[in-house]
Amino acid sequence: METKKKKIGFILNPYAGIGGKAGLKGSDNYKKIEKLLLEGCERTAPKRAESCMSKIADLTASLVAGDKGLVGEKNFSILSAPGDMGEALLKKLKIPCDVVLCPKADTSSAEDTKLCAQIMKEQGVDLLVFCGGDGTARDICEAVGTDVTVLGIPAGVKMYSACYACNPYQAGEMLAGWLEGKEMTYEMREVLDIEEKDLDSRNVSPQLYGFLEVLSDGKHLQKAKELDLGSGESATIIARAAILRMEKDWVYIIGPGGTTWKIKELLCENDEQEDTGKKKVHGTVRGVDVIRNGKIILRDANERELWNCVNSYSHIKILVTCIGGNGFLLGRGNQQISPRVIRKVGKEQIEIVATKEKLAGLGGQPMHVDTGDADADEYLKGYYKIIFKNSDSAIYKVG
Repeated sequence: METKKKKIGFILNPYAGIGGKAGLKGSDNYKKIEKLLLEGCERTAPKRAESCMSKIADLTASLVAGDKGLVGEKNFSILSAPGDMGEALLKKLKIPCDVVLCPKADTSSAEDTKLCAQIMKEQGVDLLVFCGGDGTARDICEAVGTDVTVLGIPAGVKMYSACYACNPYQAGEMLAGWLEGKEMTYEMREVLDIEEKDLDSRNVSPQLYGFLEVLSDGKHLQKAKELDLGSGESATIIARAAILRMEKDWVYIIGPGGTTWKIKELLCENDEQEDTGKKKVHGTVRGVDVIRNGKIILRDANERELWNCVNSYSHIKILVTCIGGNGFLLGRGNQQISPRVIRKVGKEQIEIVATKEKLAGLGGQPMHVDTGDADADEYLKGYYKIIFKNSDSAIYKVG
């Protein structure tokens, strides 16, 4: 009996995540994207998609060589979005594909994504693989709803949605496993996002935009962000303890998040009590700020500014918190703290600030890192001490 071929749809948002290192917190505004490209910012999404689809390239190459392996005769076909939205990458990897017949625009817009997804749905794809961030997930959700099973390759900035694998490599492992007939399930997963115009607001949490039916192996999908910014009493206690540990003339790179924002807020309150006559600089909720001697010396810093900073000072620490619910420590919303910045500072100078409630919400699972650099991710693995208050602390695993 002949086995039905599996049909895969593939859509890549080539600009997803481009705003991360630039500190933009999102990549949905095309005018900002154009400016970043002119400034020489690198498109990171194609590389992340390649990390996933290389697994399919390996399967394809083995079949061409006559090694049927676990998939037997080629049991799949790929229907790709045109040009930079998928076709170009598959050609680079020498993966045969059919291409969706839709207008090839010079830009990759939300409308392009939705149109390609709708055509793929109509053409009966069994699995729609897409690469992007929360905005892309919203577009896919609007186009296909829960009518098509999907798998997300993470490449955005914030990444609050639960329809993505923990990293691109694991997305490739899941995709290859599905093609090889390994046991998989399907889960309804949340699509969350924050409008870019609201990203600087303290009181805005991610909104639920819908659900997608997502391919799952039970262990490699990220969870959704919890809708809590860490503004309670425990976060305040932790922030005060962190400030008391700060040393004179040391530089502190403080990442985004509710718990870390408490540190910035309290430092600003302390600064306002000093009669300096100068305008006070407030920290950002979802940006990376740099503190020295209790004052903000870099607000909403981008990666280049952080790199210049770590090369200008000798004593530096990085203070970060994990995202509540999914446990991501680095690589989600704080891409400014890049692999080269991390290596320059050293992992021993990374301090994690998190409430007991946030840790409990992880259910004992390790925190995750997805910096886009496999060597850096491996380097960051290990056990870190998290101080809650004075001698009250915990040791927690990353990786």
